Amino acid sequence: MKGGVRRAARAGVGPQARAAPGFTLLEVLMAVGVIGAVLLALCGVFLLSYTNVDYGGRLTRATEYAHQKAEDLRNTPFASLANGNDPSGVPEAAFTRSWTIALAGTAPYRLATVTVTVGFLSETGRPSTVQVVTQLSE
Repeated sequence: MKGGVRRAARAGVGPQARAAPGFTLLEVLMAVGVIGAVLLALCGVFLLSYTNVDYGGRLTRATEYAHQKAEDLRNTPFASLANGNDPSGVPEAAFTRSWTIALAGTAPYRLATVTVTVGFLSETGRPSTVQVVTQLSE
């Protein structure tokens, strides 16, 4: 009888049978499902991050274009200051730039408030603007 129990244990049946090493199909499917859900969530985070980085880059370029124009107007003679806008495609095809000059006071103590507005579209098509306001004295 003792020999019969040993043979049964080796064959994988009986009270002394041990489970085979490894994972069951259900455990593997659960692990694949959890890993898949985590990777899917990470893909969403990466897409959102890319969109935000792209928008930040466009915002930075728009701010730089506004500061460039404000500097150009700062170097313009006071009597020549006037409202205006850049032709299409300047400084870059995706951006529009315009400026307004508001004069206050009397000569020789005049003050000009310069507002430069740069508009652009985000990657998703959402319109955005950047305004830089500075004051110039005569």
